[in-house]
Amino acid sequence: MLKCPHCAHSIVLNELPHPSLFANYRVCPSCQELFTIDKDTKYRQVFSLVVALVSLIFTLLLYFEGNEWLIQAIISYIILGLIVYRGNKQLYLVPYQKQE
Repeated sequence: MLKCPHCAHSIVLNELPHPSLFANYRVCPSCQELFTIDKDTKYRQVFSLVVALVSLIFTLLLYFEGNEWLIQAIISYIILGLIVYRGNKQLYLVPYQKQE
């Protein structure tokens, strides 16, 4: 279970309202302090987006070019699933630092 880095209150991210479209932080419902995810998680998210894009390309090739792309598409989606699973296990919340 994720905990607020300020007050150690249990956090369920999908139940928290998002402050705005471009804000990259959330607000703890208990202490009203700002927090975000750690930098390593952000890098893992970028990597998973790249793998998802490759998976999409393989799927389009499978659709337009034929079944010779089936194995590559399946492998890329398995890798994507493993990256997302591992990334969710290594998610940490850190205090939000306002950049000036």
